[in-house]
Amino acid sequence: MSEADASLDKRDVGAWAQALSLSFRFLLFVAVAIAVGWLVSNVRRVPPDNQAVVVRFGHVARVHGSGLLIALPRPLETVSLIPASARLIPLRIDRFDEAQPITKENENDGYDLNDKPRLNAGFLLTGDSSVIHLEAQLYYQVSDPDEFMIAESHVRPALQRLFVASAINVIGGRDLDTILVARPESAGQSNQSARRERLRADLLSAVNARLQKLSDDGAGLGVKVARVDLVPSIPRGAHAAFDSVLAVTQDSERIIAAANTNKEIISGKANSDKDRITSDASAAAEENVSKAQVATASITALGSNNKDMSRSMQMSRLYYDRIGAIIKKAGKVQLVSPDGSTRVLKGE
Repeated sequence: MSEADASLDKRDVGAWAQALSLSFRFLLFVAVAIAVGWLVSNVRRVPPDNQAVVVRFGHVARVHGSGLLIALPRPLETVSLIPASARLIPLRIDRFDEAQPITKENENDGYDLNDKPRLNAGFLLTGDSSVIHLEAQLYYQVSDPDEFMIAESHVRPALQRLFVASAINVIGGRDLDTILVARPESAGQSNQSARRERLRADLLSAVNARLQKLSDDGAGLGVKVARVDLVPSIPRGAHAAFDSVLAVTQDSERIIAAANTNKEIISGKANSDKDRITSDASAAAEENVSKAQVATASITALGSNNKDMSRSMQMSRLYYDRIGAIIKKAGKVQLVSPDGSTRVLKGE
């Protein structure tokens, strides 16, 4: 082999060695980069409205709040983000939307009962055998991160069922007037108004009691309900009936008010007439008494003990006072004396 061929072979071997060296370095760099990326794969920022649950070998190692989280890489530690404990998570109860849907023509009239029982699932029976529809939305918070992380995929369906069961019990123990103002004439009754105010609180307590029961049985969801919003309504077909009752009630109240007004007018007039008649009668009685006293003054004087005159003198005086007036009024008076003689006295 010539020296030129040997030199060429050495250069070929050097090129391959250099290529292999570069490839090894590149692969080493990639491996180091992957290793570093793997080591810092669980270093992350936890948003303010979330918290992180760190699971190590299948057990919850710790719960980290918002901020920078440094955890071991997978599969040594697994990081799951869940809502923070102070965050309110809304959940609309769509079970009650299974009633007859609202169309554009009657969107302001509410829901109505359907001939198909399966479409009436959104209506509940009250304690007085009335039917109402509920539009409900609840807000829940994470109370136990460990339980919530385990049951996270089942929380919303379970809350739907728990709320429906609680609503059936709570609504079934109340009459219609303690749920909503269906009869305006009874809206001002204090006991019913107070029970309407307690409806949301009772529903909230009932749902949380069921959640606590699940937690005591070892199947907790790790959440608690913080608020319940309700919009109860009666079926659309019942609106006309309640409107008719309200119209009749208002008419009866108007008639009663008019009757009370007439009663007051008649009573006032009767009292005025009574006072006038009583006053006139009192005045007439006093006048008659005065006349009687004047007319009987002379007779009364006979009955009194007058020390200045004897009874015979009083009788004579009374006779002379009266006889003159009587003779004046008479046409003529014929006097007969004891001896039989007569005398005629002419009057006026």
